[in-house]
Amino acid sequence: MRLRKTVRLNGVNYEIDAEKITRLASRLEPKGIDKYWVKIQGRRLPPKQVVSELLNVPLVDFTTMDACRILAAVGFQVHSANDKPEPVRVQSEALLQEYLRSHGLTDIEVEPAIENTSSRPDYRLRADGAEVLFDVEEFSAKPEDGRVRGGACNPYGPIREKLSAARRKFKDMERHCCCLVLQNQEKPRVGLNWQIVTGAMINDLGFPSPTDKAGRVDGSKPEAGAPGQGETRQHSAITPENTIISAIIVIDRYAIGEKRFRLFVHEREQELDRELSVEEYLQSVEQSAGTERDLSLNRVRVRVHENPYATVPLDRRLFRGPFDERYGVVESPNRFGQVWIGGGVAEFEEKSAAAKLLSRS
Repeated sequence: MRLRKTVRLNGVNYEIDAEKITRLASRLEPKGIDKYWVKIQGRRLPPKQVVSELLNVPLVDFTTMDACRILAAVGFQVHSANDKPEPVRVQSEALLQEYLRSHGLTDIEVEPAIENTSSRPDYRLRADGAEVLFDVEEFSAKPEDGRVRGGACNPYGPIREKLSAARRKFKDMERHCCCLVLQNQEKPRVGLNWQIVTGAMINDLGFPSPTDKAGRVDGSKPEAGAPGQGETRQHSAITPENTIISAIIVIDRYAIGEKRFRLFVHEREQELDRELSVEEYLQSVEQSAGTERDLSLNRVRVRVHENPYATVPLDRRLFRGPFDERYGVVESPNRFGQVWIGGGVAEFEEKSAAAKLLSRS
């Protein structure tokens, strides 16, 4: 399900679509920008030009404020030359700001002062009567990451280092909803899939524990297993500090255009019973430009990983965009999995088994 809205202009109702606007913007040659602009896929365009082309309405028939209202309805923010840029220290913060704005979450405070503590979170968000504090961190690639190393890699270690730092920052804010936001800047040895993130936050994930003859979990027989089975091992207790972090939020870009293109290529090769030639592949790339399969089409999204032991849980009304996902307890305190999925992701994954694999890659 795409992000669609009904808007009204000059007494007429129009159905508008965020992805259609993105595709349209990729084909437009920007006219002169005076005071206002909208940034779409990294390009600045006059908001009135976009709305005029979208609705086929002459520029003189509506105002810039009308254009701002229409674009904001599906998550686009119009900027002004008078806007004061918010401080951005790392790319992950820029990505978080882009996400919040695109979802209409504009009540944001940078490094707010919190009562009874000298420590300051990176951001405070107020929305739907809820308040959320963020500590924003990222994993950046370094030259030594490319060196060949021996021995096993601990997938949880880097995430737990960020968690420890966040707990120290939030240690006097236990009555607040405190979230750690993570982004991976192509650091090869850090995985941020839901199993690894949940395992780092709660416990190592492994195969389900052995059961006794009655079918109950037998905690006396711990059994090691590969990450990804969605059940925690029974070998370590939850400590009080684990209750401070309400959730770990992974922020990234969902490359929906690339995934649709790869699915198209897969289905075409299945139909032909052979791989596409280089010429056919390049022709497909060219033909996909400006369509829903455009390789540049992506959406910033979040994947929320709930801490079931948090003193203040993260409100489930938040972070429910079309490409967002949420993970948490699905059956018992020891079993975790996906508890919510946005319509944009669900629509793509429902196309086929291949689409689901591409969605997770």
